[in-house]
Amino acid sequence: MAREEQVALTFKDLSYSVDLGKQGTKVILDGISGCFKPGRLTALFGASGCGKTSLMDVLARRKNTGTIEGEIRFAGAPCKKENIKHLCGYVEQFDNLVEVLTVEQMLMYTAELKLPALTRAQQLERCEEVISQLRLEECRKTVIGGELVKGISGGQKKRVNIGLSLITRPPVLFLDEPTTGLDSNMADEVCVIMSLLAAQGRTVVATVHSPTASAFSLFDDLLILREGQLVYAGECGAAAEYFATEVGLRPLEMGESLPEWLVDAMSPHAEVDAQFLTAKTKALVAKRARGRVQGEDLATAALAKTFRGSSTCAGLEAALVELHGDGSKAPVSVPAHLRRANPLLAIYVLLKYRAGADYKDAVYLGPRIGDKLVFSLIVVTLYLGEGDEMAPANVAGVTGTLFMIAALCGYGAAAVVPSLVLDRPLFYRETNDNCYGPMTYYAYKIIQEGFLCIFTSLLFVLVVYWGVQFQGSFGVYMLAYYLISMVSVALAYSIATLAPTMDAASAMLPTYVTTAMFVAGLIMPLEEIPDQWAWYGWTSFIRYGWATMMLNQFEGQPNGEAKTMIDADGTPITILDFYGLQGDVLGNKWACIGILATIFLVFVTC
Repeated sequence: MAREEQVALTFKDLSYSVDLGKQGTKVILDGISGCFKPGRLTALFGASGCGKTSLMDVLARRKNTGTIEGEIRFAGAPCKKENIKHLCGYVEQFDNLVEVLTVEQMLMYTAELKLPALTRAQQLERCEEVISQLRLEECRKTVIGGELVKGISGGQKKRVNIGLSLITRPPVLFLDEPTTGLDSNMADEVCVIMSLLAAQGRTVVATVHSPTASAFSLFDDLLILREGQLVYAGECGAAAEYFATEVGLRPLEMGESLPEWLVDAMSPHAEVDAQFLTAKTKALVAKRARGRVQGEDLATAALAKTFRGSSTCAGLEAALVELHGDGSKAPVSVPAHLRRANPLLAIYVLLKYRAGADYKDAVYLGPRIGDKLVFSLIVVTLYLGEGDEMAPANVAGVTGTLFMIAALCGYGAAAVVPSLVLDRPLFYRETNDNCYGPMTYYAYKIIQEGFLCIFTSLLFVLVVYWGVQFQGSFGVYMLAYYLISMVSVALAYSIATLAPTMDAASAMLPTYVTTAMFVAGLIMPLEEIPDQWAWYGWTSFIRYGWATMMLNQFEGQPNGEAKTMIDADGTPITILDFYGLQGDVLGNKWACIGILATIFLVFVTC
């Protein structure tokens, strides 16, 4: 899409409703028509819940539920859903950014995902263009930051968020509450940026809730919704005269803020007992009551009907006839360089920027390395040199140690849950922006954790294997521990995906791991597990991890062949026989490793 190309966005008889089940159907947008013109900054205005954001989401094809009816055209032509994401930039209300990246890195990361066909020099040129347009030169090398790391200011974050959409030079730009959470100075600054972007020929549309008078004055056009119906669409400067003359609202007084006047004049006010009011409050109540329209005249249906019969609406309909067209134009096409990166390239970009930054971040590395180091030191100091002892107490102690090593991997996976739960808003934004697909993101997360897990597993096994003087193959211990850790990571990601909140995920993970411990075979020997629980034990990853390490530790070793345990009949038996680690499955460490790998794939699939 050429930079200078201008695209008018028109919609006709647009409705959007959602099915609430037994509560019936809720109509959010009720047959509205309008147009957003290139080179103009349009404000979507109205009280909370009036349908402002829903209108933008419907126009940008970001709604995946509900029923949409009506016509939407770009430059008088229809557009396929997959192409609309390239024509429209969408800036969400909340600034979901990668906190560990600098401003420059964040923009380049987005450019490589959204513009894979461009050369690196061209991608860098786009980033420089955005930095210059949004006046981000002073903070380009500063990390974005978050709750734990100080970074750029709120206004700068908002501009970076806008920049992510500008990377592709979209002719249409939507912004959802861009001034929310900013002080008046920053809000004005953001609105100045939006006005400049519109002046370059873009069609810029922003929802606003309670803007400052100075910020509101920068908007060219105004579209007001109330309960999903259109009650005004025209020039922003003409709104006061329209509502005063056509609707009969009290006139806008000298020095009074237009957006505040609109909200105040059109909103119902409860009756207040005058005896409890101060003189200043009485003056305000009198001002609000002066010249107000009473009764049904301010009902939404009445306001919508008044607008439909006005000369302002006639001007809108004339513009629609000109811009909307008759539908004969061919659908808008999108150049190849704007299409999403292939999954392998997207995984590479995610690893390059996000994994690379995470591997340098103490907040990310601390929990993953710290628990391995602490647990390994605890195990070594408790069971130093006992791995090859013959005494029954030592053999039992080593057995319990191996079991806890397997179980602690499951509990330790709690460290990876936050990375997925907290990443969810960013994931939704980037998938909505067509940066990558869900499977690409999940593959990146598994690779990122899997690569780091090689080193954390090696650290743990090196300390424990030589400190406790375990027997058997070091490689088998390493492989078993790594697989248990990766199964735990995949389990944590599965739970984090299902859980609605961090608290729910944090509760679900240890609950599952604890139940898997009970049926793994140590706390209760296999033959004693009740039939109704026996099947569940065969799904326990802790059982197979522990069995692998037990077989590696005792199989063919003197303390493993010695009959140090006694069965129910009083017959001396080996430690492996006592716990039922025998047969083609639990008696074969390679079979157990294969099942661990299978469980990992199952959790990955989940």
